[in-house]
Amino acid sequence: MNHVIVDGYNLAFRSHYAFMELKTTTGFLSGCFYGTMVGMRAIKKRFPDCHITVAWDREAVRKKALYAKYKADRSEIIFFSQIKDLKKVFYRLNISQSEHEGEEADDVIASLVKRYKTEDNQIYIYSNDKDMLQLVKDGHVIVVKPKWGKHPEKVFDEEAVIEKFGVAPNKFADFQCFRGDGIDNIPGVPSVRSTVIARLINKYETPQNVYANLEGEELTDYERKAFGLCESQVILNLKLVKLREDLDLKVIDGKGDPDLVQTFLDKYQIKSLNSNTFVGLFRDVTMNFKKAPAVESYSLFD
Repeated sequence: MNHVIVDGYNLAFRSHYAFMELKTTTGFLSGCFYGTMVGMRAIKKRFPDCHITVAWDREAVRKKALYAKYKADRSEIIFFSQIKDLKKVFYRLNISQSEHEGEEADDVIASLVKRYKTEDNQIYIYSNDKDMLQLVKDGHVIVVKPKWGKHPEKVFDEEAVIEKFGVAPNKFADFQCFRGDGIDNIPGVPSVRSTVIARLINKYETPQNVYANLEGEELTDYERKAFGLCESQVILNLKLVKLREDLDLKVIDGKGDPDLVQTFLDKYQIKSLNSNTFVGLFRDVTMNFKKAPAVESYSLFD
């Protein structure tokens, strides 16, 4: 069976800002719900033979324990109530969903990829999070970076990752821990070119080996000093950007229910979407993978 794994908050966040002016007649925000539903319809139409699983964030407790400033500048999500409703609707659309206490969607996605991966199936990861690129593999795991503003959609297989960043996917986390990530408030080695970082990673493979051999490398005085000052942060960064594949996940499978879907479409006063059409669109795949033991400490529908 082929799969599309969708980064739920990523899609919801982009939908909110794309339709942030959309409200019901009573002033209730509806852009996140509307945009995400339209986005899911587009994904399913593009990948009709794939089963869709949505991965959700459940706070970055583990990573914040490692680095207190991790995502410290993120504002409170003002569209959370719409996300709760989206989870309920997805449950009635034969869309599977998963999350894990204390972990982000990134690590849930990595664990789902490991679970779904077989020799002959195709997995697409739908997200514009760069960390997903470390999961690209063997032409069977591909990242689809969705269109955003004037930026067109980009499909990343192994060749595309190497062309863009100069390193293979299995070395992307090692590369990224030097670059840092401003979106997640992870500092990197400042003002050092990505080509320099890629060269060192390709040569020495790990950050630890890079630092062990840094003295003999041809670098500018600034580069050598910058690398040296950031060593402890870079080693910490690897723990933040390297995705876990071993989460004991509970995957909740959906089931078709046009009446409940229509209830939420009515709540958000969305007349351009048809509940029966949605249920029919997502009804065509039967799940056949082995489930992990259920985790009962939380619920997607809290």
